[in-house]
Amino acid sequence: MKCHIQKEPLEAEEFTAHTWGGPRQLRNHFELISIRQGRGQYSAGGQQQSYQPGHLFLLGPADSYTFHIEEATAFGVLRFTEAYLTGLTATGLYPTAWQQLRDYTLHASLGLGGSLGLDAAAQQQFNALLSLVIAEHGNRGQPFNDTLVESLMGAVLSLLGRELTAQPRRPRPVPSYASGFVQRVLAYIRRRITEPDCLRLERLAAEFSYSPKHLSALFKQETGESVGHYILRYKLKLVEARLQLSTLTVSQIADELAFTDVCHLNKLFKKHYATTPTDYRRQLAGLTAARL
Repeated sequence: MKCHIQKEPLEAEEFTAHTWGGPRQLRNHFELISIRQGRGQYSAGGQQQSYQPGHLFLLGPADSYTFHIEEATAFGVLRFTEAYLTGLTATGLYPTAWQQLRDYTLHASLGLGGSLGLDAAAQQQFNALLSLVIAEHGNRGQPFNDTLVESLMGAVLSLLGRELTAQPRRPRPVPSYASGFVQRVLAYIRRRITEPDCLRLERLAAEFSYSPKHLSALFKQETGESVGHYILRYKLKLVEARLQLSTLTVSQIADELAFTDVCHLNKLFKKHYATTPTDYRRQLAGLTAARL
């Protein structure tokens, strides 16, 4: 599987492909992929879905993906490191939007996501911004160009953050009371993931005015797993992302994500990943060094 190690903080390009060279795995960056033209199948995180013009996919460092192209496809792509957008959001203008995008990639990597569902107006706005970012990124070295690209990327963040906030309120192609309810529960879990008391089943049920038994049944019906199992998988995905993208110690990660202690985190991580967090980070460092 091809692994992409990105040296530049931001890459932007558009291209047309008739074939795809097999699965790709990201390693140190996020990727926004816009489908301009063409049709086929998109696979990521064990999911497969059809793609068509207007679809937009957001991938995180832990994701692997591939496209099965059925009709020549025009792609618009933005690749950016966490450090780049952390710097961009340091002014306080876009941090909420960036957190929403980061949470979306982790949520999708658990098999509960898909394409970002932009409406026609938002698609038009995004494509216009994407074309401007690609054009200006190609003119690096011009006076004030970096500032302009950063402003355009900020606009991209704001647009997508707004759309992600609005999505739970949009009707789905096949309306389902249970799926809409579970999406609200998932959003609540993501917001409260560092607050264990808020994630107890009884507290969740009370928050949504359901009995614990009824909430559990609806959640499992829609996701195929229990509330507790989803919360654990999501927390471990957060751990994995921090091991990949931050310099936090394992102890600091355990504190941030409200594990009982570092031993508890080590035990759970090893059970699910067959290695300790420390060894996992060493393996990533070795793989990155080997590919540079």
